[in-house]
Amino acid sequence: MEEIIILIVSVLAGMATYLISNILKKGAVMASAIITLVSGLMLPYFFPEMGGVLATAAACSSYAGMISVENALNLLEMAVISLMTGILFIAANSAYTGIGGRLGTIAAISCFAWLGFKKVFVGIDE
Repeated sequence: MEEIIILIVSVLAGMATYLISNILKKGAVMASAIITLVSGLMLPYFFPEMGGVLATAAACSSYAGMISVENALNLLEMAVISLMTGILFIAANSAYTGIGGRLGTIAAISCFAWLGFKKVFVGIDE
């Protein structure tokens, strides 16, 4: 059940960051900062047992949400990227604790994987 909650938080955080950054035109850094701050304040309050992990997952997905609109064309694509980010976060949660850059690396891998997927499978029709 904890993994499902992490995935839901990851998808919502990534989509919210993308929305604030690209649709509301507030910029990627501001959008990620807003989502990270709000999740860091709210999630530990509403989920005392695992709020810290959820806030970390939200921050990780907010980094993925900083992708440009040219690379993720809409919120559906961002939802897929955020889901991949959540899955990678769960897989690497205990493996690289304390290593700097872990969250950004997970976000970058998710974005690159999505771009590779699009190039291989969408590029077939061209």
